[in-house]
Amino acid sequence: MARPVKRPVRRRRPVKIAATTATSLADLVPNPKNPRKAWSAEQLEAFRQSLAKFGDLGGIVRNLTTNQLIGGHKRIEAFHQATDVKVVTTPQPPDAQGTVAHGYVLVDGHRFAYREVQWSLEDETAANLAANRWAAEWEWQLVAEALQTINSDELRALTGFADHELANLLAADWTTPAKGELMGDTAEGDHAVHLSATQYALLVDTKAKLDPTGVISDAGAVEVLCRRILQTT
Repeated sequence: MARPVKRPVRRRRPVKIAATTATSLADLVPNPKNPRKAWSAEQLEAFRQSLAKFGDLGGIVRNLTTNQLIGGHKRIEAFHQATDVKVVTTPQPPDAQGTVAHGYVLVDGHRFAYREVQWSLEDETAANLAANRWAAEWEWQLVAEALQTINSDELRALTGFADHELANLLAADWTTPAKGELMGDTAEGDHAVHLSATQYALLVDTKAKLDPTGVISDAGAVEVLCRRILQTT
């Protein structure tokens, strides 16, 4: 009986996937549609100093001195709904920012950045405030434009905006209004409004309650107040 002829097995060549690796800061290109207002030079410098002192507070940060979280409270709340959660850390000698371990929290197979620090209670308190402070004001027109590019209701819901906020943002008309009697002639365009001394004093008092740090602008305060009214009507 003739032996069957063995055919050579064809090996599939691995598919090469084109990938771009970031090698320098120049490769990290800002998104021009990022819906946050630009910071002033003073704000940027304050943030730079905060980074130099505390490091990145954007992830989950735990202070071993007090066994308390500094950043990541809401993430941890959400993780309690997961099936499998593990904390993986790599210890290291304390660095200039007090970091003694880096790692990640593994939540149902997904990684989230985690860091351990050895700080005093005073540093912890300051860092906790900083973690909640560094958020620029929204550029609402860019927010609306970004939402309009999202066709999935599920994805829109995941942005964190409530249904009534989404409805208001998607329905808003961003056309520059016609110049009215209260509009000024400033270089900023047709959006300046003249206030009496009493009206401006009222605005200043309102700003102090909205943002005790004094960072919020006049326009930002008016915007916040208008949106609160729209949300309650």
